[in-house]
Amino acid sequence: MTSSTARLATLQALRTSFPDFASHCLRIKTKSGAIKPLVLNRAQLYIHGRLEEQKAKTGFVRALLLKGRQQGASTYIGGRFYHRTSLNRGINAFILTHEQDATDNLFRMVSRYHDNNSLAPQTGASNAKELNFPRLDSGYTVGTAGTKAVGRSKTILLLHGSEAAFWPHADTHFAGVVQAVPNEPGSEVIIESTANGVGGEFHSRWQQAEAGIGDYQAIFVPWYW
Repeated sequence: MTSSTARLATLQALRTSFPDFASHCLRIKTKSGAIKPLVLNRAQLYIHGRLEEQKAKTGFVRALLLKGRQQGASTYIGGRFYHRTSLNRGINAFILTHEQDATDNLFRMVSRYHDNNSLAPQTGASNAKELNFPRLDSGYTVGTAGTKAVGRSKTILLLHGSEAAFWPHADTHFAGVVQAVPNEPGSEVIIESTANGVGGEFHSRWQQAEAGIGDYQAIFVPWYW
């Protein structure tokens, strides 16, 4: 088997299994500063199972995720979307966070995935807000929820909304960038947050999802996991 044939076979195998792709290709920085493979923990495996179950039933993902801190939810979603954009054509992902520091941290995480991925595709534009794969016509972009119109004009198939309960213009973003994702097979909208009390757009939509109203499923990850 030639090296190019072997690479293609590996890519085909990893394309269908994110947990295998994560442990094989993705690297994270631990709290001690070490760079290690991303091996999914209990919370991440639970989230993965719920999302894949919904995707198998409906063809797309629509999920609200209520989480504890430091459980790896954003790490998982960032890796999930990098998996899709780096191995498939015509897929654009967008991350919307509640503040600039969070935006920078999540983009650094995705950049680390790319920099340490032995199967990484060729990169075009690469800066503090965008990671582009020109041969695939795919890419990864980030934004901060401080601007009402952020992300509104983009063509997005995958959306990660981070700490949505803390978005300063949550109603505008849910009506804008969230609704901009087409209801098509393969599309994914994953909105996650830690709790921020009663009231607000995220809390209202969480209650609807818990009641089974609409397309979104409610995924609760206990803080002690």
